[in-house]
Amino acid sequence: MLAALAAPASAAIVSRDGGISYYGHVFPVQGAHGLRGAIGTYHAPRSGGRIHEGFDVTAACGAKLVAVRNGRVLRRGFDLVLYGNYLLIHGEGERRSYFYAHLARPAAVSQGERVWEGEGVGVVGETGNAAGTGCHLHFEIHERGVPINPEAALRSWDRYS
Repeated sequence: MLAALAAPASAAIVSRDGGISYYGHVFPVQGAHGLRGAIGTYHAPRSGGRIHEGFDVTAACGAKLVAVRNGRVLRRGFDLVLYGNYLLIHGEGERRSYFYAHLARPAAVSQGERVWEGEGVGVVGETGNAAGTGCHLHFEIHERGVPINPEAALRSWDRYS
């Protein structure tokens, strides 16, 4: 589990058929995980005046990554400079998209494919500019195309996943 802060008490439960309760999202890393430290937080400074637009979750190389929400794959690919193997999923019924970067190999899902909450979409790695920094997931949430701080959401999902 992520260290320190507890999830907000306002995490909503959405009931679905069969009496099973879901929280609408699941934590993206399945298995032991932690924090990368201040360097991995939202808006941490980067070279060239850039800022970090996501939140880094450390995990073992090869740890399973899952879709945080039902949705559709908008893009998948490889960026040699920053993100390495990456995946972008648009959340169903939301104006949010979820970006996963530094996957060990290409995403296990294809562009346009429908994904289900908890479905395997890839594995943790250290591709792109993460080479040599240790395996981790760089995770972003974009709301209407604009990056927002994903830390509170990740902590909440981690509590219930």
